[in-house]
Amino acid sequence: MQGRDKVNMDVREIKAQLKPLIISSLRITEVSPDQMDDNMRLLDGDFEIDSVDILQLIIDIEKKFEIKLVSGRFDRDAWLSVNTLAEAIKSKMQQSGIK
Repeated sequence: MQGRDKVNMDVREIKAQLKPLIISSLRITEVSPDQMDDNMRLLDGDFEIDSVDILQLIIDIEKKFEIKLVSGRFDRDAWLSVNTLAEAIKSKMQQSGIK
């Protein structure tokens, strides 16, 4: 997706792209993107995401959304759920000029 196409992307659209990315990156087979609840806990939740998983997700998210998701300190609050992660992605897109 080109930066120009992202101009009108809202959080709902980000979540629609984020859920399959999470499932693919973490090799989750027991749930589909449609079955993922937006409030489903990512950290300390059912997926048992560890530090290696987070690193993989960061790489995949940064590539997909063409942003720098983590710079400096890791913001654990941004990784609590699909909702909070989508909001963090949207914020980073706005900071980088992709609105």
